[in-house]
Amino acid sequence: MRTKIIQVDESGTPHEIVNGPDEPVKMCSNFNVFAQWCNDRYFVLASNEGDLFDTLDTNNNLFKKDRERGGMFWRLKACSKQCYDSYTEFLRSKSRTPFIVAQRRFRSDF
Repeated sequence: MRTKIIQVDESGTPHEIVNGPDEPVKMCSNFNVFAQWCNDRYFVLASNEGDLFDTLDTNNNLFKKDRERGGMFWRLKACSKQCYDSYTEFLRSKSRTPFIVAQRRFRSDF
């Protein structure tokens, strides 16, 4: 069975990655991934505190380390399709409204 993965960059551009049945899952290293869709699972870039990564906030550092838990502060976290759709709309449009909607959906998803 082939695996189809859609990875979204900072400007909201989707990049499709298709793997063969026996290949390991490939991750694209040409750009930073802000959202991802794989089969029926949706992911957005978020912190452990439940905040989505805001590309318009100059204080956010994509490569910030999490000193309390180790690893990176911003990670791809599972979310609902509605949250994913709102977040990718924010990435494309840079409008605050879809970001606020995505943030609310992300916090109430689980």
